[in-house]
Amino acid sequence: MITRFQVQNYKALRDVTLDLTPMHVLIGPNDAGKTSILEAITALCRSVDYPLEEAFTGSWQGSDLVWQHTPDLSVLLHVEVEEEQRQFEYQLACTFPPSGRTVRNHSEQFKYVKEALPVDFSYRGLDASKVYHVTASVIGVSDDEQRDAIKLVHRALSGVHFYRWEPRFLALPVAPDAQRRFRMDSSGFGLALCLDDILGYDREQFIHLENRFRAIFPQIKTIRLIQEHAYRGPVDDRLHMPMLEKADGKGIHFDFVNGQQVPASQTSDGVLLVLAYLTVLYLPPPHRPRVALVEEPENGIHPKRLQDVLGILRDLIKEQTTSQVILTTHSPYVLDLFEPQEVSLCRMITDGSVSVHRLSESQTVREQLDIFTLGEIWTAEGDAALIPQGQPNETIS
Repeated sequence: MITRFQVQNYKALRDVTLDLTPMHVLIGPNDAGKTSILEAITALCRSVDYPLEEAFTGSWQGSDLVWQHTPDLSVLLHVEVEEEQRQFEYQLACTFPPSGRTVRNHSEQFKYVKEALPVDFSYRGLDASKVYHVTASVIGVSDDEQRDAIKLVHRALSGVHFYRWEPRFLALPVAPDAQRRFRMDSSGFGLALCLDDILGYDREQFIHLENRFRAIFPQIKTIRLIQEHAYRGPVDDRLHMPMLEKADGKGIHFDFVNGQQVPASQTSDGVLLVLAYLTVLYLPPPHRPRVALVEEPENGIHPKRLQDVLGILRDLIKEQTTSQVILTTHSPYVLDLFEPQEVSLCRMITDGSVSVHRLSESQTVREQLDIFTLGEIWTAEGDAALIPQGQPNETIS
């Protein structure tokens, strides 16, 4: 589990350190750096499985991702991790040439927390992390200590899933694709195939999923996967611009207790979103996300259903102790389901950089928590009142 994440010079994240819990939520105004933090975590985790140009997702060129587009300024990504009863730090610094979609490895280090000297991976100037190149068998390592460190980093960070689910993509029928096995895109495309994979792999798990889904939506009797015209798309949509082509596959249909059969495209957003969260929970353990990053789970969900969604995510980290969930929210109803130490407030200060503050350090929260919920305190007091004393409080309006 990532216990601490530090990022420097990525977009507005001039120098941000975030202490993390197994399930953690980021709050704050729009344009306060919440999504940028998720993107930076994604980049570091993806760097162990992809070249750096693919690790940094989205549409960007040159120094678009660097603080104030500053030439030659390195973006630093640093984590402290607890893995296999050991604590270690891993750091990757990258530079972005002024034009083109190119990233270079500036420096890379590993260090066990209780040991003084770091292991320098010394891979400067190349287009990937050494962790990626060794685990992908691009290069070999003769040093046993370094090889063990690289394997440990890869196990701890590999398997990040970033969910920006859109119901219209969740609803699409999907064509078979061996490379997409047990995996949805960040948009949600691939849900039907994920469900079909679970059904084919372990029918009993699919029945458990269906039973839990029916407990939330008792008006639905059965989830069916029916052969129909479908779509196929690239497996790793790092640009977040799905390009789909028509093919034959399977789509999701629901049998209602009143006898109707309704395709996924005609059901509510909330039904599809809850089904997607349950699908992640019931993936076979090797395919569950190591780090699940979720943007605004309240979108498309009735406030009373949020408890079900957050319960599903809590069960994910309870049943798969190596999994971690980090999400963003603008909803006080979501915040009500968290403890103060599980919440960090993001704010943009006057120099355009982002500051981050744990709510467990807020005097306002400590004074009012016996009477009000976190969501009520946040709604009534506002962001500025939750910042701990002595912390930056000059914000951009």
